[in-house]
Amino acid sequence: MPTLQINKKYYKWNWDVSLGGDYDEWGTSTYFMELGYDLYAVRQVEVYQNGNVLFYDSNHVSDNHGMLCDKRIDAGDIKEFEISKAEFDQVWQTKTPINQ
Repeated sequence: MPTLQINKKYYKWNWDVSLGGDYDEWGTSTYFMELGYDLYAVRQVEVYQNGNVLFYDSNHVSDNHGMLCDKRIDAGDIKEFEISKAEFDQVWQTKTPINQ
């Protein structure tokens, strides 16, 4: 029986605006996102300037800090931010989230 290949894509971009409010002191952030074949987020990492890190996936969709992106991403809008699976996995495996 043939195996279904699920093509995932990986992206990284900098967000140059702080969250504001209670989280303003966290500073700016870098987002890492794994998208499934349907262009919805599967895993997401947010790394903030002050060192805080947030992880979101199907086992931890949301909390008091934020949530896994629930919007379909237009791949054309973020193509320039594509990274390798290895780069995403390195961040996922080496960063320690404060929200899990």
